Amino acid sequence: MVEEHKVTVFMVKASLIAAVYAAVTIAIAPIAYGPIQFRLSDVLMPLPYIPYFGWCAVVGLTLGTLIANMISPYGVWDMILGSLANLLGGMGAYYARRIPNKTIGRVVAVIVPVIVVTFLIGYVLLVLIIGIPILIAVGGVFIGEAVTAGVGGYILISRLERVLGEYGEA
Repeated sequence: MVEEHKVTVFMVKASLIAAVYAAVTIAIAPIAYGPIQFRLSDVLMPLPYIPYFGWCAVVGLTLGTLIANMISPYGVWDMILGSLANLLGGMGAYYARRIPNKTIGRVVAVIVPVIVVTFLIGYVLLVLIIGIPILIAVGGVFIGEAVTAGVGGYILISRLERVLGEYGEA
C-alpha cells in the first residue's frame, strides 16, 4: 500500500512537470524553437536539485521536452537531442545537491543544464546537423539558457529551497 502511494505520487509530480514544461514551450513556440531560442520553460531545468522533486523532475523534464519538441521545426532530431539534453541536465542538477556547500550546489545545478543544452542543441543539432553558423547557434542557445535555466532557475531553486527545504524526496 505504501509503495503504491509512492509510485502514484512520483507519477503525478512527473506528469505535472512534463505538462507544464510542454505547455509553456508550445505556448511560446515562436521564441522556443530556432537558432536563437528563449524557452521560459527551461526555468524548470534545475528543479531536480530540490529533494521534494528529485527524480520526478528529471523524468518530467525529459518527457515534457519530448512532447514539446513534437512540433519543433527540427523534427525527430530535436525530439531525441532535446530530450537527452534535458535528461542529462536534470541529472546534473539532481546530483549537484550532493555538494556540501549549498551556494556552490545551486550554481552547479544551473550551470550543468546550461552547458548540456548549449552543446547538444546549439552545437550538435543546430551546427552539425542543421548547418546554422556556430556563433548564431551556440551563442543564441547559450544566451537563452543562461537567462532561463541559469538566472531564472537559480531564483526558482533558491526560493523553493526555503519553502520546501524541510521536505525529503517523495
